Amino acid sequence: MTIRIARLTYLNCAPFYWGCENWGVPLISCVPRELGQLAARGEIDAGPMAVVDWFGLENEFEPVGSYGIASEGAVLSVLLFSPRPIEMLAGALIGVTEETSTSFRLLRLLLERFHRLRGLRYRRGEEGEARLLIGDAALEEMKSGRWPFVYDLAAEWQKWQATPFVFARWVIRRSLAADTKSLFQSLLDASFSRAMTSLEEVAACFAGQGSLSVDEIVAYLRNLVFLIGKREAQGLAEFKRLLSKEAQNADSKELGAVEDIKRPA
Repeated sequence: MTIRIARLTYLNCAPFYWGCENWGVPLISCVPRELGQLAARGEIDAGPMAVVDWFGLENEFEPVGSYGIASEGAVLSVLLFSPRPIEMLAGALIGVTEETSTSFRLLRLLLERFHRLRGLRYRRGEEGEARLLIGDAALEEMKSGRWPFVYDLAAEWQKWQATPFVFARWVIRRSLAADTKSLFQSLLDASFSRAMTSLEEVAACFAGQGSLSVDEIVAYLRNLVFLIGKREAQGLAEFKRLLSKEAQNADSKELGAVEDIKRPA
């Protein structure tokens, strides 16, 4: 099988790669935003793609089964850390991790549409007055206890829309041969099935890499939704609709100063 597969190194992707050494292909390690960039340049054929990036590449990539990463309520690893209550963040500079595609767009919708805050500015790689972190970095920062206010973006979405939030979908390049796509899905099926029946073993492999215990990792993984069903699809469709509406209003003074975000050359 000739295929270029992205590997996200976050804990929330661990069940998909359990036993991936048996896939027989090299994996390309990256973070969500990089995955989207690599896919757009034609350098990745499959991976758990941030849904914001997939929206722009749907003509080139199709879902792999129903696999994805979603949450019904708190996701625990997409967090806004703030020195003051969220309703008091109007006019604030928000630091945004370099790794995010979807979570930043979700953050903007929540702050500017749901909480109706004005005058916000965002910068990648900046501390800011508040800070958006995702993945393992968010899990570790949460344990530090340094921030008086922490907001889980998936829980905020649930309050607003009453649906789960989908962060990523496993996708594969449409132009690949049918037998290649079928073989890859069978490998992913096998890895995921093995992982979900031995989560303690999966967690033990990661427990020494940070401050989370095996039990904490298992609880975190069990909290996630890895199979995108009807309710998750509803939430995904609403997120896409809201982003489309936001794009139509891109020149509105209601929107935060997106131009402040540093973008790669």
